[in-house]
Amino acid sequence: MGRFEIGFSKKAVKDYKKLPKDYKSLVDLLLSKLIEGLPLDLKPIIGEKNTYRIRVGKYRILFEIVEKTILISRIRSRGDVYK
Repeated sequence: MGRFEIGFSKKAVKDYKKLPKDYKSLVDLLLSKLIEGLPLDLKPIIGEKNTYRIRVGKYRILFEIVEKTILISRIRSRGDVYK
C-alpha cells in the first residue's frame, strides 16, 4: 500500500463526534496508520466491492478504497455498523 488521503461521509462525521474520547484517540491513531499505508487488520466486507472494515475495540470503521482515497462511510459499534 502507499500513502492515501482520507475522506469522511456525513454519517461518519456524526459517528465520530459521538464516540467516547478514548475511542476517538484510537480511531485517530488507526487513521494515521492507514494514511501512511502501514499494515493493519483489514477485512473485506463480503458482497461489497472495495469495502473493508477495521476493528477498534467494540467499534468498527467501514471504508471504501477508491484509487488513492479512503472514504470512511461509518464508525459504529459492531452490532450496528452492518445494518
